Amino acid sequence: MLRWLKNRFRDHFGVSRAEANGMLVLLLVSLIFLLIPPGLKWYYSRQPLASHDEDIALLEDMLKQLEAQQKSAKLHPSKPTQRKRRPPKPQRFNINTADEVQLRTIKGIGEVFSARIVKFRDKLGGFVQPNQYEEVYGLSPEVVQRLKKHTYISTNFHPQRLNINTADIRTLAAHPYLSPQQARAIVRYREQHGPFLSVVALNAVVLIDEATLKKVKPYLVAH
Repeated sequence: MLRWLKNRFRDHFGVSRAEANGMLVLLLVSLIFLLIPPGLKWYYSRQPLASHDEDIALLEDMLKQLEAQQKSAKLHPSKPTQRKRRPPKPQRFNINTADEVQLRTIKGIGEVFSARIVKFRDKLGGFVQPNQYEEVYGLSPEVVQRLKKHTYISTNFHPQRLNINTADIRTLAAHPYLSPQQARAIVRYREQHGPFLSVVALNAVVLIDEATLKKVKPYLVAH
């Protein structure tokens, strides 16, 4: 069949064998393109129409679930989230009876500073005024202000006192407001002139100036 067509092309159009082959291929391709559209139309006409019943049923079910959730939210509203409670502010406490744990409730005071405050307080014999907090080594002005804010000194507090007529040099020198030289001068003066009649009599000791006497006076007694 193909050979007969080639020969007809060559005889009718007067072309070579190669040209006849090309024309035959072109004819076949054109024929295929002409037959494709009706073939596809016939194929799709034979296919069953897609059913959307399942999709519609699924969508309706989802809508029903959404409506049920909305009704449940109206009947049982969710509880508002509770805000985080702020940590309670430290209560004011007596500086002369406080332990290290209480002192550490103040911001900026840790283990080192709390121990240092207690040690200084004990060596003093107790705090008699808040300004003495500034004498604790290492405390920043901000921490001193917080310490003043959150502590108090009892109005009926009486500090521990040293008897300047019986205390020895080591005992006197252990007090933060007296140097070893001043303690030695007090004992020598006492040995030379007899007991002090009052704390104010320390003015007669050469190494005791007015500033020192004013600071140390609450912690001394003469009897």
